[in-house]
Amino acid sequence: MLKTLSHKLRSLNRSPHPEENRRIEQYINAYHTSLNGAEEISLDCLENIHRAASSSLHSGAATDNIIVSAFLYSALRLPGVLDRVSRVVIGPNEGVFRTGGYGNIGSWETAPARARRRKALFNGSDTLAVFISSISDIDDLMPALCAYQIEWNKMHKLLNLSVLSEKLRSGRVKASAVGDSLKTTLSISSADHEMLAEVWGNRWDEKIAAIAAAPKNFRVKMLSSDHREYKREVQKWWSGLLEHFHDAWIGDRPLYLISSNTHSLANLISGFAYRYRHELVDHALKNDTEGLLRQWKWLRDEEEEAKLNFYYYAQRAFGKNDPNWGKIQQEMEEKAGLRRFGHDHFLDQETQIIDLSRIQSDCIDTRLDRNRLSILKRSRALVLNIDYPLGFSAYHIMSQIAQEAKELRGVYIMGKSASMLGRVGDIMIPSEISDEHTKNRYIFKNCFSVRNLVGYLRDVAVFDDQRSVSVRGTFLHSWDSIKHLHRKDFTGIEMEAGPYLSALYEYIHGQSPPRESRVQIKPTHPFDIGILHYSSDIPYNVRASLLSRRMGHVGLEATYTCTLAILQSILDREASILKTE
Repeated sequence: MLKTLSHKLRSLNRSPHPEENRRIEQYINAYHTSLNGAEEISLDCLENIHRAASSSLHSGAATDNIIVSAFLYSALRLPGVLDRVSRVVIGPNEGVFRTGGYGNIGSWETAPARARRRKALFNGSDTLAVFISSISDIDDLMPALCAYQIEWNKMHKLLNLSVLSEKLRSGRVKASAVGDSLKTTLSISSADHEMLAEVWGNRWDEKIAAIAAAPKNFRVKMLSSDHREYKREVQKWWSGLLEHFHDAWIGDRPLYLISSNTHSLANLISGFAYRYRHELVDHALKNDTEGLLRQWKWLRDEEEEAKLNFYYYAQRAFGKNDPNWGKIQQEMEEKAGLRRFGHDHFLDQETQIIDLSRIQSDCIDTRLDRNRLSILKRSRALVLNIDYPLGFSAYHIMSQIAQEAKELRGVYIMGKSASMLGRVGDIMIPSEISDEHTKNRYIFKNCFSVRNLVGYLRDVAVFDDQRSVSVRGTFLHSWDSIKHLHRKDFTGIEMEAGPYLSALYEYIHGQSPPRESRVQIKPTHPFDIGILHYSSDIPYNVRASLLSRRMGHVGLEATYTCTLAILQSILDREASILKTE
């Protein structure tokens, strides 16, 4: 009986990791082992194991059918010049690239991806240099490259069997002029063709001609597999941050850490959007490509508070062609105590600090409680807001901040998640995170509940006491594993909460977390841990998940509901501390 009970307890503590995931683990081990060798690899050596992994984002990889949405999901997360690339070189910093034989890398052109902030440089010919900041960059990059190559080669094969191929290669025919023939040759629907042209449309004729001309077999090389490099890069980033904000004395002041985005906190405290709301709305409606006019018609007769999120959204594209507006916005942010540290040389990570004592009651979003602001005038605390990192980068950054901060008073994490309940834009409040890096199940008291958010809601639903999984990468789970998670009442899939909690466990408990265990995080002193996820896609909606367009105004209410709740929690906590001093 005791043996049976022990087995049941071990099963309870184990991370939700079904047998079906064995192929995913084999895939992860395969590309890490290949890259850690000294030689350059040809990506086709990983294609079969990629197909066998049966990723939920690439379930048709083993078929001859073109999975346009999987191709685009990859293309959005890879540099836009990839159609011109035959070699991919990976490393953590320019020094490693120079040592590896790329001494002129400083002169290469930047090669951004639409849906990733990862730094990449292109030599203008055939080689792409990709900068990585954690193991998660590898887990994100390699499956995306495989999916891209597999679908590219499917399209090449079909084009090569048609009379269209030679005409496209020679330039006698442009892809933009033969849309119907292209759809027929590739056996894709009108909707898929439209999606391909819309998302991948820049240099459309050139890209389709390149597919017709040759198959892909990327040559990939990792220049350094020393994980200590990641820690060193974060240390350099922190040193650069301290130097940039040298007059703020960050190392000597209490900190509240937020992991979110670079715009919503600034908008809540600067007052820019409300002051220039008429100009913002006029500009947004004149340049509307997202159906904003219809949304404005619903809002224009509402009270001003109901329109604030719309003003914030309209602010995104406002003033891009007029530097004077940007200067005004920066001045208003700095007056409200917010300063920015841009993408530095060491880590592609924008950071902000907010001096709580300088927040202006006449500028702050009116949905926040202004009564707390007078007592905050004597606060020494800062908010440190970092742009949401990718995967295990969160661990390195959190560890560095926890190690260096004089006093960390709370950590608040806001990010996107795939959700197995509700709709896109709904909010989940987790109290348990299963981490695929450590195979731990982290149990913690989330400082947020529905009552913290309900005052800011109009249309969005909130689900509290949820269980989420932090996966290694977006491609690194199968349909079987998703179904298994759903049966076990895990409702969210994301990449960062587990790494954050691993670092927080080390900070709070003074030791590394165990592995494959049920781990409770219990601060010994008042300390907020707040995690809010909003749904960016629904795994069971294949098309929506794979396309993964920018959420746009669909995620607007969730973004600002979460940001308002986080900022209000910090204001309340700091005010209560000051009252006892």
